[in-house]
Amino acid sequence: MDTNETADIRPPSFREGLSHALRTLGLIWDSSRGLTLIVAFLTIIVATTPLAAAAVSQLIVDSVIAAIDTGTSADRETAIIWVAVEAAILTLLLGARRMMLFFKARLHAELGYAVNTLILEKSARFDLQQIERPDIQQQLVLARQHAANRPYSLVNRLFSGVQNALTLVGAALLLFSFSPWLIALVIGGGLPLFLGDLLFSGTAFKFYTGRTPQMRERSYLESLLTGDALAQERLHYGTGPAIMDRYNTLFSWLYVKDRSLQARRAFAQTALGIVSSMVFLGGKVMIVLATIESRISLGQMTMLVTLLKQGQSAVTGLLASFNGAFEDILYVSNLYALLDTSETFVTGGPSGQQSDTASAATAPRGLCMTDVTFTYPGQKKPALDRVSLSIPPGSRVGIVGANGSGKSTLIKLLIGLYTPQSGQVCLDGQSIAQWDRASLGRRIGAMFQPFTRYKLSARDNIAAGLGLTAIDDKDLFEAAESGLAKDLIHDLPAGLDTRLSKRFLDGRELSGGQWQRLAMARAFVNKQADILILDEPTAAMDPLAEAEFMTRDFGDKTCILISHRLSNIRQADLILVLDEGRLIETGTHETLMLKGGLYARLFHTQAENYKNS
Repeated sequence: MDTNETADIRPPSFREGLSHALRTLGLIWDSSRGLTLIVAFLTIIVATTPLAAAAVSQLIVDSVIAAIDTGTSADRETAIIWVAVEAAILTLLLGARRMMLFFKARLHAELGYAVNTLILEKSARFDLQQIERPDIQQQLVLARQHAANRPYSLVNRLFSGVQNALTLVGAALLLFSFSPWLIALVIGGGLPLFLGDLLFSGTAFKFYTGRTPQMRERSYLESLLTGDALAQERLHYGTGPAIMDRYNTLFSWLYVKDRSLQARRAFAQTALGIVSSMVFLGGKVMIVLATIESRISLGQMTMLVTLLKQGQSAVTGLLASFNGAFEDILYVSNLYALLDTSETFVTGGPSGQQSDTASAATAPRGLCMTDVTFTYPGQKKPALDRVSLSIPPGSRVGIVGANGSGKSTLIKLLIGLYTPQSGQVCLDGQSIAQWDRASLGRRIGAMFQPFTRYKLSARDNIAAGLGLTAIDDKDLFEAAESGLAKDLIHDLPAGLDTRLSKRFLDGRELSGGQWQRLAMARAFVNKQADILILDEPTAAMDPLAEAEFMTRDFGDKTCILISHRLSNIRQADLILVLDEGRLIETGTHETLMLKGGLYARLFHTQAENYKNS
């Protein structure tokens, strides 16, 4: 992997950033209005009570001095009353801060759930062509990396900004009564750290976002070293040390780059922090000199020093909130880039509903392709090139060809997972593009190659064929029997409810052939399906199970079978022969053998291999 390669990262413009901030506020308002209002109310309390405490501190000091000078009980009582008032204010502040932490934690959880839901729903709406694209995969990774934290952090910084702004305004009004220059010192003391953080936020965003491919590579190498499904090859071939070396090299490279960035950031923040402290000390010197010259009282000095510190902290906090919000917006932009990505898969017209002509009541006319061409993104050569075919209802069709000839691509086009660049795919005379996704799912049962091994229960592995809806055990066992998985289910410790994964303490792992039987059962569970598409359904089966499956009666269903074992499809009504994306032969076994073309050569080669084995 070229570690010098980085993604082209463009930070959002000011207008885009403002839009992202407003959208995030809209998200939190929609997800939890009550919590938002509570946190806003507590923010106001936390912002104003320190100012009140500072003002009361002046009254306490002046009352104490008066009591010392006069020795009257009235002045002593006044001082004690102001101490009690300060205690009440500080108690209110402490309670408000504790409650705000509690409600912000709830807000964090609810907003994180809302954002994750948006990401998952968006991913579910992508079609297969989109979800397979590397740029979409990178968008998903970037959005999910900070799905729960960055949107909440942005909102939290906005609340903190409001809190610090209120504190700053109150402190400025009180400081103005002594000297307007103190306000300038308060603001000037907070600027250096803000400018430094602002500079490094953009740099850090470009670094961490631009290095996403390397970080994904690192995660993949970790999975090679820890995944149980990958362990046998790693142990047998001894690839562990080499993988570990690659992991160490990649980690070291990322670590050095990160360390360099953090070191520069720490040095700059230290230097700028010293500048801020010197400005604050200058203001404190002004106040002390004014007290010595008797222009203000000791109580006023105490209040002004406290306000100076609170004001500078408010400025630092306000600018830090602004800077942090800017950084959060940089990362939140990844979320909205994903959510704003157009979804290319549209079925049933603009409304997304199945058209009247694509209804279940339409008379079956079968599947057909007309001059279909499909090319994968980034590839020059078409995976399918001007393919035309017709599959009548109730027929049994075999598809053969070498690896890479376009068989699986053909299947994905037939069931609408891919959209051709040219030509048309039709079901019952209606373009596949006008069929509703759910309607296609009801019409077509499919077993894909490779198939999914759900780390769920055996029940869920079969019920996935009907969208994981609740299905009677009787229907599940019928589907299992059709897929040759009935005995497998009976042998599992908890039957249909057995968890199929070693990741769980009560889980069980299956062999490749057993997983394949469950995948076939999944294709058969939908009784309404009048079309069955099976991609290498017997690849992991033993010869007896394969023979049992291939002699099965599929009734009046259309059955489309992809198989490298040509003996499995010799009884098919129609055989389609693909070669390098072109449909070069069609016919029955007998006609193709008489023709003496590619099919006949492949069949004779396999037959000779069986004889010699």
